[in-house]
Amino acid sequence: MSVCPGSAMNKQPVSYLQTDKRWKDKPYQVKGETATIGGSGCGPTAAAMLIETLIGRTFTPVDACKWSVDHGYKALNAGTYYGYFAPQFAAFGIKCWQLSWTNAYHNPRSKIHDQALAYLKEGYYLIALMKKGNWTGGGHFIVVWWADGKIRINDPASTKDRRLNGDVETFRNECAYYWVVDARAHNGTTDKEEEMDQEKFNRMVVTAMQQYRQELRDNDCGDWSRAARKFVTEQGIFAGGDPGPDGQPNYMWEDLLTREQAAQLLYAFAQRFGLA
Repeated sequence: MSVCPGSAMNKQPVSYLQTDKRWKDKPYQVKGETATIGGSGCGPTAAAMLIETLIGRTFTPVDACKWSVDHGYKALNAGTYYGYFAPQFAAFGIKCWQLSWTNAYHNPRSKIHDQALAYLKEGYYLIALMKKGNWTGGGHFIVVWWADGKIRINDPASTKDRRLNGDVETFRNECAYYWVVDARAHNGTTDKEEEMDQEKFNRMVVTAMQQYRQELRDNDCGDWSRAARKFVTEQGIFAGGDPGPDGQPNYMWEDLLTREQAAQLLYAFAQRFGLA
């Protein structure tokens, strides 16, 4: 996937497939489902590729899926919760964070994509969540790295050229979220003056939140929450604001929830059912 001449060249990560016959049929599940690594393990498989690359010892998709289940990051009848990556990498002393909470799917001009590319050029690896299109029919995590002025992809579910070397515009149009993995020491690009410290991390979070609030598209949501959304709106537990661009009440489904708002939500639920 050619972009432009680059600076750093990242070392190629270990490659794993969730569909590998050694583990594709092994369970990756919580109570109430029968999911497998081959069907739902793209997130842990992506993490396993980079963790093994960075620690220099074997860490397979089986290991990553077990860690995910043991620590509560497997989603029922779905894949892996977004919150999985940071603590999974932290367990090995590796810094990882979600680049932005703004959904960039079908928004190829979003600044988030430019920020992700800048991290790649500085020696970081990325995990990207792709949505419906070239890489998936729903949601799919892939590994992204940088070499020879090009974006490279390790796809946990495919070795097809179109999924390892898709064109840039298609990628930007179908990528929803990024997680940044600090691999600069591994790739020989560490600059002490640019190392992440708490102050820089705090500034980054504030900036990301400000951008998130500016770019949040009002009623973005996933099909998996359809029944829950229908219930809370019909019961009057959630109230929409002014109409959004689609003419529907603005529920801001992908917005973050403060503790104060969570308390109000629970109180409204209790009132509605005679518990308060």
